[in-house]
Amino acid sequence: MEPTLRPMTASQVLDRTFYLYRSNFILFMGIALIVPALRLVVMVGQLAWMGPMPVMEPGQLDPKLMQAFVAWVLVNAVAGLVIFTAGNALASSATAYAVSVVHLGRSTTIAESYRRVAPIFGRILWLVVRVFWWCTWPILLSYFFVFGMAFLLPQLTKGSAGIGVALLAIAFVLLLIVGLMAGLVWFFYAYCRYSLAVPACTVESLPAKQSMLRSKFLTTGSMGRILGIYLLTVLMTTILTTVLEMPILMSHNIFTPQGQKGMTLAAHVWLQIAQFAGGALAGPIATIAMAVVYYDQRVRKEAFDLQIMMQAIGGAGAATRPETIQ
Repeated sequence: MEPTLRPMTASQVLDRTFYLYRSNFILFMGIALIVPALRLVVMVGQLAWMGPMPVMEPGQLDPKLMQAFVAWVLVNAVAGLVIFTAGNALASSATAYAVSVVHLGRSTTIAESYRRVAPIFGRILWLVVRVFWWCTWPILLSYFFVFGMAFLLPQLTKGSAGIGVALLAIAFVLLLIVGLMAGLVWFFYAYCRYSLAVPACTVESLPAKQSMLRSKFLTTGSMGRILGIYLLTVLMTTILTTVLEMPILMSHNIFTPQGQKGMTLAAHVWLQIAQFAGGALAGPIATIAMAVVYYDQRVRKEAFDLQIMMQAIGGAGAATRPETIQ
């Protein structure tokens, strides 16, 4: 029986995650390249088509500039959503399969990982869409509210006195803040609840709905631990990406409107390349960690280690063979 098939603490899960990543760096980075590569291509294409994101000065209320800003953000959000959904479905499933192999003491390749999950890609994609919608619907409603108000605000404020415009803007901002805060709380809760759905679907070949129910069962009682592991991996990814972006952040001071307006096209491209590198290098960490947590929860709730031991005693040699994808 693999010595890793034992209940692990959060720190041990992270240790195992980094051990697997370090020992199979090319494998996991190669699998994860698809999402940042597609994002880089789309972002560079948007920069060539629409130019840099429009920047509004503080206190400026230019309806045309506001509408151009909203259009730029909307195109960016839709393109990012499509890439994230399709690319993340394929990469996360392939990563889960690769972890299921190497975590149990075997080896695989990038091509083999993608080949094994290709037949269930449609199922994984539908699962990712369901989980994404379930996690983000309050935030998406807040964004639709922002876009609607951005187009309606110029018409609503026609002929209004200054104090009326100010009160309407304050109400708009307060509603937006409340909606986004509530949406973020729900997002983290729902994400942790269904964070093991993709590994369950990949390893056990379950339908989308059953995968979500399976994740809900496995995560019960461990939500705080899963949230902590997830936040730590996201923090590491953010730090790495920020370090790569630092030359542009320091030279252009993009946190001010003047700094954003002074950015050249080359600076925008560099930011996208930095995000690509950060996503390729640090992107696999969270996915690997969730796959390790999946096995850890099975050990805790279902004595998965004893199941593997009994299979080995049975002479099938299954002690080091992951469950196969149908």
